[in-house]
Amino acid sequence: MSTFIQKYLDGAKNMKVGVVVKGCDLMSMIELGKRNEINMNNVLTIGVNCGGSVNPIQARKMIKEKFGVDPDKVTKEEIDKGQFIIEYEGGHKGIKIDELEEEGYGRRSNCRRCKYKIPRQADLACGNWGVIGDKAGKATFIEICSDKGADIVSKAVSAKKLDTCAAEPKGIEIRGKTEGAMLKLGEKWRKKEFTALRDNLWDFIKKETSRYIKCYSCIEKCPVCISTPFVERPESYMVRPGYIPSDPMFHLRRFASISDSCVNCGQCEELCPVEIPLALISHAIRVEGDNAYVPKLGAAPYKN
Repeated sequence: MSTFIQKYLDGAKNMKVGVVVKGCDLMSMIELGKRNEINMNNVLTIGVNCGGSVNPIQARKMIKEKFGVDPDKVTKEEIDKGQFIIEYEGGHKGIKIDELEEEGYGRRSNCRRCKYKIPRQADLACGNWGVIGDKAGKATFIEICSDKGADIVSKAVSAKKLDTCAAEPKGIEIRGKTEGAMLKLGEKWRKKEFTALRDNLWDFIKKETSRYIKCYSCIEKCPVCISTPFVERPESYMVRPGYIPSDPMFHLRRFASISDSCVNCGQCEELCPVEIPLALISHAIRVEGDNAYVPKLGAAPYKN
């Protein structure tokens, strides 16, 4: 979404737009805002709660093998109350996310590690978590997170385009519990995947990137990478041009330049034709300052 606004709407510099975003969408827009690539003052962001997304190819395989249902007959999928639920011709069925993911199914790997489930940096944080009773399926929970958000809701109500009421205490409690359960899942997967890298991150990077073929899909599709003109300096190459696989310094420079801005959207990993876990590596480096999971490159493991 951030790429669309930056590339095709000229960063909303001369127009106002409203956009619905997940957590990773919003984070990438904020990163581009820092670079003056998007004018965030002109963008109204409506955040939605997100439990994660599923690769469509893997989803079809999961539905067929784990649910025993023809994927072509599925009419709806959702993640709710810790389950992956499908509706299909003839009924509905749910299986615990934990069970699916322990067997290699379920959400994208970056979504498993995500701990940004309700994007409250948006102007409005909406979604179905916390909507209960006769309003379930007919309303959305709204948290007003900015003056812009308050203004648009007020105007929508005044124009009789929106009906509002106070959230029910039980609904607020359920919303908190749902978010908490998803955060625990994110913490679980971070510990599992980052701890495994604690003592051999550099070896892991060298092994995985040995398959690199310089297709540049990861760089071209990254929502926070901005292309800059290349200036050739023949006398000071840090990375030899034309070599495949590329020198280790190529990957060190890439991770050093992007990891501090990585929003864990998973696009680099999703589109990699040789299946390098790029999102895992960037995310591990990004969060190392907040956790004791992964040491800094070249440093001894440290304790929190």
